[in-house]
Amino acid sequence: MLKKSTTELGKTISEAREKVGISQRELARQANMDCAEVSRIEAGKRLKPNILYLKGIADTLNLSMVDLMKLAGYNDIDINWGQDFSNKRSIADYQKQIESYEQFYFDVLEEIETRRKIDFSIKGGIADLIDKIELAKIEKREISNDEILERLKELIPMIRPNLEKLDKSKYPPLSRTKKNIK
Repeated sequence: MLKKSTTELGKTISEAREKVGISQRELARQANMDCAEVSRIEAGKRLKPNILYLKGIADTLNLSMVDLMKLAGYNDIDINWGQDFSNKRSIADYQKQIESYEQFYFDVLEEIETRRKIDFSIKGGIADLIDKIELAKIEKREISNDEILERLKELIPMIRPNLEKLDKSKYPPLSRTKKNIK
C-alpha cells in the first residue's frame, strides 16, 4: 500500500511539474532540494520524503501539502498535530480553506436574502390585512374574525423558516488555538 501511495505521489508531482512546464532541475532549485531527490520521489524510490521537501514542492507547484503528505504515507497525527504546523500547510491548502470560507459566506448571504424576501412577503400580507381592516372601518362595515384568522393562518407558516437557526453542520471547520478558544 505504501508503494502505491509513493507511486501516486511521484505521479502527482510529475504531472503537476509538467503542467507548470518546468524541469526536475528547476523544481529542485525552486523547492531548495537536490535534483536527484526530485527524481527519486517522482520515480517512487523515496518512500517518505522529508516534509520540508514536500512543502517546497507543494508551494512551487501550487499543490496541497496535506494531499502530498497523505500520498507520501504520513498519518493524520503527522499531518495535523506535528510540532511546526506552519510547515504542514502549503499555499494551495490555504487557498482551499479560503475558498471553503468564501463559499460558506456566500451561502449564508443567499440564505439571508431568501429570508429577507420572505420577511417582505409577510410584511406585505400584514399590510394587506391592516388595509382590509381600515377599509372596513372607513366603509363602516364589519370584517369577520374568520377573515382575519384565515389570513393570519396563511402568514404563520411563512414565518417559520426565518425562525430556524442556521445549520451549523454547514459551517466551515475553524482552526482554533488555545489562545482563541473561549
